[in-house]
Amino acid sequence: MSWSILLVDDEAEILSALSRDLHAEGYRILSAQSAQAALEILEREPVAVVLSDQRMPEMSGMDLHIAIRQRYPDIVRMVLSGHTDLDVVMAALNDGAVYKYLTKPWERETLRASLQDAVQQYALQQERKRLVEEIEMANATLEQLNHELLNLVVSKDEALAYASSYDAVTGLPNRMLFVDRVQQSLAHARRDERCVAVISLNLDGFGAINDTYGQALGDALLRAVAERLGARLRSGDTLARTSGNGFSIMLADLTQPDDTEIIVSDLLAQIEQPFVLNGDDFFVAATIGISTAPMDGDDAQTLTRKADSALHYAKTEARGAYRFYAEEVNREVRLRLSLEGALRRAVERGEFELFYQPQCDLESGFIVGVEALIRWRRPEQGLISPLDFIPALEHTGLIVPVGEWVLRTACAQAHTWRKAGFYDLRMAVNLSVLQFRQTDLVGMVERILRDTGVDPFLHALELELTESLLMRDVERNIATLHRLVEMGIKLSVDDFGTGYSSLSYLRRFPIHALKIDRSFVQDMVENADDAAIVGAVIALGHSLRLNVIAEGVETEKQRTQLRILGCDEMQGFLISRPLPPAELLPVLRARASAECIKNRE
Repeated sequence: MSWSILLVDDEAEILSALSRDLHAEGYRILSAQSAQAALEILEREPVAVVLSDQRMPEMSGMDLHIAIRQRYPDIVRMVLSGHTDLDVVMAALNDGAVYKYLTKPWERETLRASLQDAVQQYALQQERKRLVEEIEMANATLEQLNHELLNLVVSKDEALAYASSYDAVTGLPNRMLFVDRVQQSLAHARRDERCVAVISLNLDGFGAINDTYGQALGDALLRAVAERLGARLRSGDTLARTSGNGFSIMLADLTQPDDTEIIVSDLLAQIEQPFVLNGDDFFVAATIGISTAPMDGDDAQTLTRKADSALHYAKTEARGAYRFYAEEVNREVRLRLSLEGALRRAVERGEFELFYQPQCDLESGFIVGVEALIRWRRPEQGLISPLDFIPALEHTGLIVPVGEWVLRTACAQAHTWRKAGFYDLRMAVNLSVLQFRQTDLVGMVERILRDTGVDPFLHALELELTESLLMRDVERNIATLHRLVEMGIKLSVDDFGTGYSSLSYLRRFPIHALKIDRSFVQDMVENADDAAIVGAVIALGHSLRLNVIAEGVETEKQRTQLRILGCDEMQGFLISRPLPPAELLPVLRARASAECIKNRE
């Protein structure tokens, strides 16, 4: 049976994105851009689940769900909001106004699983109503049948209770049941003067595997992880799946907080071992955040929140590690919020600049291209390294407007250099994941090319993409890449070798170049393994008729070895540091006599 889902959001783009994500699930999708419009639809359409935004004009999502509960109590009600007020969430859940409260931006698989869970609840409710009606009709004359049907209703109730408290994929407790068990354990700990630890665990690398091999294998991997983690815990502990690639763990009845460290180290070691699925080995790592009671809090919500904060803090330092919650986490969060505010002002005030780093042909020594690199000239602090602000741009979504500014500025500079006589200079610009996911990416690029007077067939505009970006939603990415190539744009894979890619897919991407990551080039002269990797990437690239560029070349020995291995181009401090346009111009002019790099052979 095809169930109807009503999506309510005042932003048409959100409705469109949700419809696309849920289209393949077989639901009948209805949509409304206001609460009033949603109520009008419900008067004439049977609906199983209503998924709405929280903050909307005229009537909030919570008020809408209260109205729906009064008029249509069978409909399963859910909220999808970018605003997470914990008190509002818990009040809504405890009051029964909503079944689940999800957050934006949503994780597609979590959204699908949550909706599947909600639809299953609706179906069970309808089945239960039907069975109860049959029981009432047959009660007078069919006492035995009534008994059998009553047992069936009880089993359906148990299934419904299970579905509302347990994860459908792994069978583990969900976040709601986990919080309840933590609260119970805290009560015992206070009485017995013991400690409780709450752990937030996130799988690193799961997304690439799930996107590449499909949801079925991803679900199998989650079940394997759950089994392996569960085998290392004690009987009184609790393991839950609380997000798409996230697990929560409660360690109960600890003598002291330090006992947690031994268990966590063992869990990380277990996750690092390969998972054998369908005869192949798959590798993931885990990053962990930890909070402990009574030191970090005395209620489940506080401990869970602080464990999540410690997890995010751990990810900023090094994935595959663990961190305990500390006040420095709060300081780090405050610093991040301060940085995000400064970045928003930087966008408004035009504080960003573009520097350009040359790319040189290894045989001739001529500069054949430049890569556009963003810099932030912060008032009273000078230039800020991209490593210090790019993650914040991505976290806030500012990377989208800033990335568009980068592309527009770089194209304008390419046009200026062409008028100055540099006709065949290639301009390379990085695209972030969020930029590439834009629905109008191709249209945006077309507008910039038109506005700046750049003909990509003449200017050789090159867009750099990462392996992890390409391996998300492969079929859609291939279509987008082909549209860009048809416009005359070149495509390259940046930092090749550091991510996760499938060679079978790599052959299908219409790319023109591979860029060897600087981490391999840096030690290739002294490290035979790195040299072998560099040689393999060069051979792979040439076998696919791709240009190969080595990043981070700083010494003459590195240049010589790259030439021996057959690398086509290089980029790094040996040629030039990234420079603003005025300072780079003399370097570009030296191209005519090949003075950018002297051949010392």
